[in-house]
Amino acid sequence: MPTLQLLKIPDGVSTSKTIQLTGESQIIGRDADRCQIVIPHHAVSREHAKITVQNGTFYIEDLKSRNHTFVEGKEVPPPTRQPLKPDDRIKICDFLFQFRDERIAKRGKLPSWMQKESPDDEDDTGGMTTIEASQGKSNAQDFLQVAPADRLRALLDISTGLSKTLNLEHLLVQIADTLLGVFKQADRCFVLQLDEAGRPIPKVVKSRHVGLEDTRFSRTIVRKALESRQSFLSEDATGDTNLGPAASIAEFKIRSVMCVPLMNGEGNPIGAIQLDTQNRTKKFSTDDLNLLTIVANLASVAVEKARMHASEMAREKELKEIELARTVLLGFLPQTLPLVTGYEFFSHYSPAQTVGGDYYDFVQLPHGRIAVVLGDVAGKGVPAALLVAKLSSEVKFSLVTEPNPAKAISMLNDQMIKGGLQDRFVTLTAMILDPASNQLTVVNAGHMNPKLYKGTNGELGEAISNDATGLPLGVIPGYEYEAATITLELGDTITVFTDGVTDAMSPAGEMFGFDRVDRYLFPDESSLPETVRPKRMGERLVTEVRRHASGVPQNDDIAIVCFGRLEQPLAPQSDVARPRATGAWPAAS
Repeated sequence: MPTLQLLKIPDGVSTSKTIQLTGESQIIGRDADRCQIVIPHHAVSREHAKITVQNGTFYIEDLKSRNHTFVEGKEVPPPTRQPLKPDDRIKICDFLFQFRDERIAKRGKLPSWMQKESPDDEDDTGGMTTIEASQGKSNAQDFLQVAPADRLRALLDISTGLSKTLNLEHLLVQIADTLLGVFKQADRCFVLQLDEAGRPIPKVVKSRHVGLEDTRFSRTIVRKALESRQSFLSEDATGDTNLGPAASIAEFKIRSVMCVPLMNGEGNPIGAIQLDTQNRTKKFSTDDLNLLTIVANLASVAVEKARMHASEMAREKELKEIELARTVLLGFLPQTLPLVTGYEFFSHYSPAQTVGGDYYDFVQLPHGRIAVVLGDVAGKGVPAALLVAKLSSEVKFSLVTEPNPAKAISMLNDQMIKGGLQDRFVTLTAMILDPASNQLTVVNAGHMNPKLYKGTNGELGEAISNDATGLPLGVIPGYEYEAATITLELGDTITVFTDGVTDAMSPAGEMFGFDRVDRYLFPDESSLPETVRPKRMGERLVTEVRRHASGVPQNDDIAIVCFGRLEQPLAPQSDVARPRATGAWPAAS
């Protein structure tokens, strides 16, 4: 039984792939009440076309539809009835059907580009000279079977040439030069690529003659090839009714033109090649179109290969820059812990896979005081590392030159803003310890409040209140920060950390959180005295975060600083020197 086989369908449309032709009149359209063959798409007219049968021959006629009906690339003007032959292709908007009739024995025939059109056939087109060809493998194989030896040599040369370079820019130039060498009648060649918004951008424009170096191309023709994903040929674009009244065609004096889309491995367009001539006597043929289609297939593979190579090279460069930024960032961290009689210090830093903006430092101040600073620059990557570099120098300058801690952080805020934080900000806690009086002055700029463990009663709380916490650095110029002062008693320990601790994820997707921080900073009743010292408390927090993550890669850097007043002075520390970083979490097994 004769059928219509649906070969091409727009995305998101669901309809039958095989349509039985009953022998009765059948109307094609989107109106389900009046049409026997329903195409549910807005571009299709309510009653678009009609199929009838007479004396065993099937005919199709257009019902004055808005977007017309085409058979084998030629419009069927109403009220003409076009007889259908086996394998005829019917195009209705973006739907492509093939007429199949098993009642008729098919005769072997040459490929369409080997058949010569008679003058009568040309008259019947009403001036329509558009030919569309898909980029299927069968087209290429049929063409190669009948192509002359010189064209086969040209394809071999093109294939060999395209395989010799991975530089995308050089490759596109080579494609254009090669095509002008193969197609002697072409005046201009455009190699276009789609930008991120899907717009065709000319990357290479080549002209055979001086004075034709116009970089403008016909967007109408290119858009038609990209939307249909088919090769396109017009023997005379100025009179091609299928292109409509395109001003660019008349302005550029385009006569014969070919355009083929460049497709990636998923079948999506990534660009196009357009060849045109302004000489009425030099027309492109279907033979030329099929050769250009094969060249486009080869070029598409070469372009995708060059793109992948460029992407890999960019990735390698990015990894090297990240590694360099990580090395520079680690260089800003202190290499030794402070030696203060009656006090113990602990620090830990674990870099994430990407470069973050965590920072801490110990700054020696006049009169035996020492500043403990910990901050977190918003964002990741090289920009965050650069801000850490600036933050490191500005912190030292502000704290050394301004004795008032609150004013020093206000100065730091203004310096960072003048340096160009743009849309970034920095959270920071600065704590100035005076060992002579055991006074600790805390200035908090939007960071998590330091944790204070009281050795006298075993309570864990926050060193300052939220009311004393100011805005992050870089938010408001001239902002005045507040300072809070506490006295450290024997056994008291201060812990400050970045959000890489609380945000550490378990394999089940659960964050470490503040509750676990409190739990593991707070020693239980059976703890030995040495386990409540700053170093042991810091090590315990690091161990538990690692256990919680269980090999899950870090999303953010982790920085922890603990220090406190000892109930019993320690022997002189022999391990004050420490590595630049203690390493990231173990890799997942």
